[in-house]
Amino acid sequence: MYLFIAIIFIAELIIAVTVINLISKLDKKVNDLNCCVEAFNPLAELWLQYARCLTTSFRQNFDKFVTFVRHKRKQIFNKLLILIGIYIILFLFKAKSKKYSNAYHLAGVIQDIAGNFLI
Repeated sequence: MYLFIAIIFIAELIIAVTVINLISKLDKKVNDLNCCVEAFNPLAELWLQYARCLTTSFRQNFDKFVTFVRHKRKQIFNKLLILIGIYIILFLFKAKSKKYSNAYHLAGVIQDIAGNFLI
């Protein structure tokens, strides 16, 4: 009976020593990884700050692009309205009669000048 208890005690000691050695090895590995993380942390902070600057810059440039597109769309719409108005006036002058031919030519010159400035 004492022999059985002694064998169990020795087995428990062997298991305990094995577990302690494993914990010690894992502790060394964790310490090594901690050193790597501490060395990498400032670099990661710099990368995050750089990424934040890039995203902010991209957002600002995209907002400027959207504003530019809206402005150009509004500008083209205004030019289109002016050209439609000029063509309506030209059509009306042409449709009236020959006595409005001077006004028709004047409107044609205005349309050419406006077309050069608008487009």
